[in-house]
This record gives sequence, structure tokens and C-alpha cells, in this order.
Amino acid sequence: MDFLADTGFLIDLWREARQPGPTTRYAQANAHKQVGICWVVEGEFLSGSVLASHDTTAVSNFLGHYPVVHSNSAIVRRYGELFADLRRRNQLIGPNDLWIAAAAVSLGLPLLTRNIDEFERVPELDTIDYSALTRDRQE
Repeated sequence: MDFLADTGFLIDLWREARQPGPTTRYAQANAHKQVGICWVVEGEFLSGSVLASHDTTAVSNFLGHYPVVHSNSAIVRRYGELFADLRRRNQLIGPNDLWIAAAAVSLGLPLLTRNIDEFERVPELDTIDYSALTRDRQE
């Protein structure tokens, strides 16, 4: 696995299914790399798809392209450490984002996100703003 993706990356790809855009171009340019998601991202995407009444088979097929990282003791430990550090610095991020960050840091993988302001608060987390990279290529 080369990257973990946050939920925004999946949402952008889903929305671009009929008309490919910058996120699709980024994914195509990096097709040789494996993008995974953590269980929290899968849950966020599934809950959004239920609320939007998307076809469950289409959603399942879409998510099937991404290996899912499940929680383990290393991720839980990292979550606790990151939470304490961010709270001490008054820089807490949302709990779901913190789980996503803890998974990426624990696995030593960069995180594909356009939510840089939130995730850059997390020490040791390498972020890739795929939206900025695709904007740069268009200019």
C-alpha cells in the first residue's frame, strides 16, 4: 500500500464518475500505486451513500477497489498519543480525522486529502493535497 485516502478523496472520485475531473486525473496519474482506506473512511463513505440513497451495489463495487485497514493495537496506541499531544497544544481535530491520521501515521503512509488545514496539525503525518497537485497541473 502506497497511500491512505481520506473520505474527501473517495467522495471526489465518486462525484467525478460521470465526468472525470482533477481527482480522477490524479488517480489515473498514480494508477501504479495502491490506495487504501481505513475503516473510518469506509464507514463515513457508506453513511453518506445511505443518506444520499446511492445504489448499494455500485457503492460496494466502488469501495471494493480499496483495501481496508482495520483498527489494531498500534493504531489505538497512536490515537491516544496523538490525542494527548494535540489536546496539550490546543490543536485537536475531529475524532474521525484523528483515527484516520492515527492509522496513516501508524502504518507510515502518506494521507491523500484536501483537508490540509486539519491534518497538518498532526505531527509525523505526511499529507498529500491531491487537489493542489491537480490544480498545479492544469495551470
